[in-house]
Amino acid sequence: MSQQQKSGARDGRGIPYGPTRRAWEEQVPAGARVRGPSEDPLEVYPAVPPDDVKGAFAKIDYTRFEIPPTGLNEEQRATALASLRTFAEGQHATFAGFQANQDQSYSERLAWLLDMHTNNIGDPYASGAFTLNTKFCERAVIDYFAALWNVDWPNDQGRTKGAGDLERVWGYVLTMGFTEGNIYGLFNARDYLAGRAILEDSAGQQRVSEHLARGKEAPIRRHYLAEPLPCAAASASDGPDDGTKAYTPIVFYSEDVHYSVIKAVRVLGLRSFYEEGSTLYPGQCPIHGGVWPEEVPSHDYDHDNPASGTIRIEDLEQLVEFFVQRGYPIIVVANLGTTWKGAYDDVPSISRMFETLGKDYPWLWKRTVRHDGGHSEERRGFWLHVDGALGAAYLPFVELAHERGKLEHKGPIFDFRNRAVMSIGCSMHKWIGGPWPAGVFLTRRRYQLQPPDDPGFLGSLDTTLGGSRSGFSPALLWDYFSRMSYEDNMNKAVATEQVAAYLEQRLFDLEARFRARFPGEQIDLWIARSRLALTVRFRQTNATLNYKWTLDTDTLFVPIGGHLYHQRSYSHVFVMHSVSTERVDAFIADLWEAGKDDWHAAFPARIDGHPNPGAERAPEALEAPQRFIAHVPFAGRGWGSSRRS
Repeated sequence: MSQQQKSGARDGRGIPYGPTRRAWEEQVPAGARVRGPSEDPLEVYPAVPPDDVKGAFAKIDYTRFEIPPTGLNEEQRATALASLRTFAEGQHATFAGFQANQDQSYSERLAWLLDMHTNNIGDPYASGAFTLNTKFCERAVIDYFAALWNVDWPNDQGRTKGAGDLERVWGYVLTMGFTEGNIYGLFNARDYLAGRAILEDSAGQQRVSEHLARGKEAPIRRHYLAEPLPCAAASASDGPDDGTKAYTPIVFYSEDVHYSVIKAVRVLGLRSFYEEGSTLYPGQCPIHGGVWPEEVPSHDYDHDNPASGTIRIEDLEQLVEFFVQRGYPIIVVANLGTTWKGAYDDVPSISRMFETLGKDYPWLWKRTVRHDGGHSEERRGFWLHVDGALGAAYLPFVELAHERGKLEHKGPIFDFRNRAVMSIGCSMHKWIGGPWPAGVFLTRRRYQLQPPDDPGFLGSLDTTLGGSRSGFSPALLWDYFSRMSYEDNMNKAVATEQVAAYLEQRLFDLEARFRARFPGEQIDLWIARSRLALTVRFRQTNATLNYKWTLDTDTLFVPIGGHLYHQRSYSHVFVMHSVSTERVDAFIADLWEAGKDDWHAAFPARIDGHPNPGAERAPEALEAPQRFIAHVPFAGRGWGSSRRS
């Protein structure tokens, strides 16, 4: 950028902008008080594709997408949209590395919904004042999952004026992916275990009078948020100790949990066992020689261990009991299809853990929570939330296939058949497939917390995390399940499982070919797949292959024996239904073509300037990192965790 451009950059003077590349200030109409660009975005924003990607990929000319004050004419818009379509269709054709099923066919039936705004604001079981909604589709979808996940349905609150059947399902279709489900589930868990309640506001008329006396309009407040009364002396119902910890929930999650769980913990102000243990009980951890781990350890990967990538139940039990002994209520988050290993936590064993602990600590299953005015109720002292973003939609049909003799193995029984489970959900856009993120959250009405107010203009309790919610996503889910029988979904589950196994074997075959071609070299592609996982990980491929196949990448510390470890960078493929054996074959062919003269051309020996793998060394040789009580480990937790622009 020239000095003249820099000096006038605050108002965009001299900076070209938009398809015409006219200076910004020349396109601003008289009287518009706006701020121009400080720099030319072309010099700031990442290139698409990135500069280190080689090959004939669709390139995005960002000038076509810049929106100047004049807007774009029809020809300019058509040019930009044509390049967008070329780019999207090109990447769609080789998409393989993320939990997003690209096999979809909604547009022919539902495109007309894009030309109107549908909104499912408020509770799914109340039609509400916003009549242009799809709550009837939403309720049908919730019923479908209630049957699939073995909880009583239908929800009867629309028929009964009282409480209705508290064992029946309550849930809704999420507007975000299951990050929303994790936040909402832990939000419910926090307030439930913290003893909070929504009570009738007996002082409501007094508040109305106070508003009117100040000359203000007075909304009608029917409810208020009540905090619990302090626990009295120790008892079976109130919990052990002196009750000081009785309403401080402690959260447990594994090393393989999705980063959205840690994000939810931070957003909600919850305390993790690491945070509480490091602060109040230093050196007293019941595992790891007294040193508190940041997360509950997971099983390391090995080919003979079906528990690879899952939470270590024996460690979880010791950690949980440490806090139960001190009177803390407990939140455990179980995973079904972890982000990197695709592993499924042993939910039945976690449920049995609570059953066993309940014998010595009966308040875990039934404790009395008291509030002002003589109100009291019975609640549990724990919450088991199942993050089934990927697996909760897939495993029921794996179980059906196993019962039919079509698959050798089945995953854990993760649903409401486990007495301890209190909330479950899944994403729409992963195994099911959808054009945008969405999902489903389910609990029982017994554990559903009512909102702190009843906004009259909605005509419905605002029981969900967001206010306005997508009316399109329930229609998409309804459309999918109306077209796909249990048999169809079972066959889809079998197909994806078989393709994942096929990919794993083809990678081993490729490794053998490279070893035969380069006999003097030690070649290990670090191929790994947990039992029934839809993901296969392997040594990180070069930037062009990562881009073409949309592969996620990450760097992990991997034990290699004794006290030694490797620092390894991985890529992985997630076998959604859109990843066929033909796509796998094309991917393997690309790997071979790239590496046939030098296998490191396909699997670089250095990543971002660092050797891959890093040197073998003992953990003691690591430089001691600064430790944070509140941490959100984005690396290794989600989508594009270590991708560079």
